[in-house]
Amino acid sequence: MDVHDIEAWRKLLKERGAALEKLRQIQETIGLSKEDRMKYEASLKVYRDQLVTIEYARQQGFAEGEAEERLKNARDMKAAGIAPDLIAQITGLPLETVEGL
Repeated sequence: MDVHDIEAWRKLLKERGAALEKLRQIQETIGLSKEDRMKYEASLKVYRDQLVTIEYARQQGFAEGEAEERLKNARDMKAAGIAPDLIAQITGLPLETVEGL
């Protein structure tokens, strides 16, 4: 079995998993009254909103960590005597930021 076969199987299982999850959700709601279905859908929306919030926070955390790492690297390079314009080019930080470190 080569890498392409493994990737094809992974994709198939992922798609199958999503389809099975959708069927499970339908099965859960099929016998519910209109009021209970509305409650279920509202709770599902809250759950999905929480997932989006968590993902957003995770992405923000990564971005903050990357920014802190660039500043740390710039400080280290400046302490090592590297020219500020080169530090700015390497780190992607504005020259004014590098000069202010």
